Formats: sequence, C-alpha cells, structure tokens
Amino acid sequence: MQNTAFLNTCVLTLALAGMGLAQAAVSPEQAARLKTDLTPLGGERAGNADGSIPAWQGGYTQATPGYKPGDKRPDPFAGEKPLYSIKASNMEQYASELAEGTKLLLKKYPGYRLDVYPTHRSAAAPQWVYDNTSKNATRATLDVDS
Repeated sequence: MQNTAFLNTCVLTLALAGMGLAQAAVSPEQAARLKTDLTPLGGERAGNADGSIPAWQGGYTQATPGYKPGDKRPDPFAGEKPLYSIKASNMEQYASELAEGTKLLLKKYPGYRLDVYPTHRSAAAPQWVYDNTSKNATRATLDVDS
C-alpha cells in the first residue's frame, strides 16, 4: 500500500514538472521584467533588505584601469579586507548563515577559517546577449523530438 502511494506521488510529481517544462516561453509581461525589476539575465535587480547584497547596477562593462590585452586581469577588489572571519570558535554566532556541511567542516578542522568579504554584483555581459535573452524569453520552445 505504501509503495503504491509513493509511486503515485512520484508519477504526479513528474507529470507536474513536465507541465512546467512544456511552457518554455514566458509572456511578454514577464519578459518585460528583464528591463525593470530583473537583471537582463533574469536575476533580481534589487539588493536585499539589510544591504549586504547590493542592487545590480549593470556590472563591470569596462576593463579595470591599467589592464592591457593579453595581461592577467587585475583584481578590482585586491585591497579589500574581510568584514569578519568565521572559525570554529565563533561559528555559533553565524549559525543561521552556515550550511550544515560548513559547520561540520569547521568542527572537523578547527584551524580552518572563512573570511567574509563585501558582496559585489560585478557580473556583466555584452548588450547583444541581453538583447537576445529578452527576445528568446518569449520565443523559446521545447522540441519534443530532442
């Protein structure tokens, strides 16, 4: 009896998941969000409430000053210092921010340290990528034969 209920649940879950995949394109209203509250690639444009994740402002679209083609790109954040460090001795203070695996890592290796730096939303893509992402949002389809 339990196996039948489990099997029915699995079949229903797969059917519902398949329905979501069948709708690959989004409505024009949803696609328009790529220019308002979402980034051009679909992430949230706004930062979080406490400010630890800033709003996306377009990312870095120019090379770091001093960069010459062929050179290793300089780290734009090289001078930053960590906001704080998490160690086995203070991990309880940050427990709500840590995954269980990270907590286990800190317990197993007490000398290990996680340095936490400010968040930067520096990712950017060429304009043609943004333009085509927007177009594709309403035109995408799934090919059942592939």
